[in-house]
Amino acid sequence: MPIVLVRVDDRLIHGQILEAWLPLTAAEELLIPNDAVAEDRVQQMILRAAVPRSVSVRFEAVERMADLFVSGCLGELRQMVIVDRPRDALRLKRSGVHFERLNVGNLMTDQAGVRLSRTVSVRESCLEDLCRILDEGVRVELQTVPYERPVQFWRALLAGDANTYRRVLAGRTAAAWRHEQV
Repeated sequence: MPIVLVRVDDRLIHGQILEAWLPLTAAEELLIPNDAVAEDRVQQMILRAAVPRSVSVRFEAVERMADLFVSGCLGELRQMVIVDRPRDALRLKRSGVHFERLNVGNLMTDQAGVRLSRTVSVRESCLEDLCRILDEGVRVELQTVPYERPVQFWRALLAGDANTYRRVLAGRTAAAWRHEQV
């Protein structure tokens, strides 16, 4: 069950996934761990309609998907995991799903938030979740499409609002994120 990409993208399946990330990663299966979509057959049908028939798509609740990973029931296809928010990536990681990198592509809030890139603007709770993912030893990168240079999350945070940076990083040490500097 090789995971070729774990991505946070609030649009889940769309053109950037299908035209850029899918060919780059050669993923054979799209896994969508999402509690709401797992229960919504209409949304599943809409998302699945855009995916080439050669690529399988699986929708499950986050905990169910984590159980399938941990038990080894997902098979040997090359898998791209797409979540719509950092909290679900954190839930997967803490449930035993192994991944070393998290790609954050499109994540926009309709409320006042912190802008980390032109396609990533988050509330402070999302920043906290991204920091927790870093604390789990995962390298977090902001990158919309493969041909853009990835920006490490902590660098984007440092370049942002100083007050937000201080609040989010309160109690964390640079040593905790040493793996991010590689």
